[in-house]
Amino acid sequence: MALSATVRAMADTRSISERLATMPPGRHLVPRDFIVRGQRERMLLATAQLVAERGYRRTTIEAIARTGRVALTTFYEHFESKEECVLAAFDESVEAAAEVFAELIDPELDWTDQVSTGLEVLLEMVVTETPRATLCLVESQAAGPAALARYQGMLERPAAKLREGRALNPRSARLPDGLEVAIAGGIAWLIHQRLVAGEAAEIGALLPEMLQIALTPYVGEVEAGRAADAAQARAAA
Repeated sequence: MALSATVRAMADTRSISERLATMPPGRHLVPRDFIVRGQRERMLLATAQLVAERGYRRTTIEAIARTGRVALTTFYEHFESKEECVLAAFDESVEAAAEVFAELIDPELDWTDQVSTGLEVLLEMVVTETPRATLCLVESQAAGPAALARYQGMLERPAAKLREGRALNPRSARLPDGLEVAIAGGIAWLIHQRLVAGEAAEIGALLPEMLQIALTPYVGEVEAGRAADAAQARAAA
């Protein structure tokens, strides 16, 4: 008899970080063969690193080329401007994260468990991929209208999953249309604050609060509290 999705998930006792570390080659956020990867990939990684360290405005094309170990002429073969390169780095980071979410979140789990796992994965990726997280969640908001539009579009991805929770609330018709984007934005802002403060390593402590924010409108405060307590217990184990 096939195991249920919940049983399969419970059987995998590895932490999120351990599961991330054992994913197949090519699915990691950071390429293992950084040195031998193509010029474009090196420049995108250099861009995320520099923007996280210096901010968008202080990051220069020359610094990107130097850090990515390419000539300036090579940079312009791939990108017309710094903005175009930063947008490409943003897009690549978001898509890489989406692949990790797809790999680690079982769609057959209960909606509450999917959200809980998704937030755990998100926080773990912020810790392991702090430059990319800073690019996407902090600096994108200061990198011009196109980057800000990308940021707002990024919030729609978790919002779509959150909207599924309306089926669990018999009074969902009373919920405002923009609730899910507001929740996603609030969670992003909590991470934003920790990144700006240089506290990425301690960001896992936000999980219970994030679960309360994400789940309460759909399953109620009591059930959301249970999920938050369970997440806190897993973190302490």
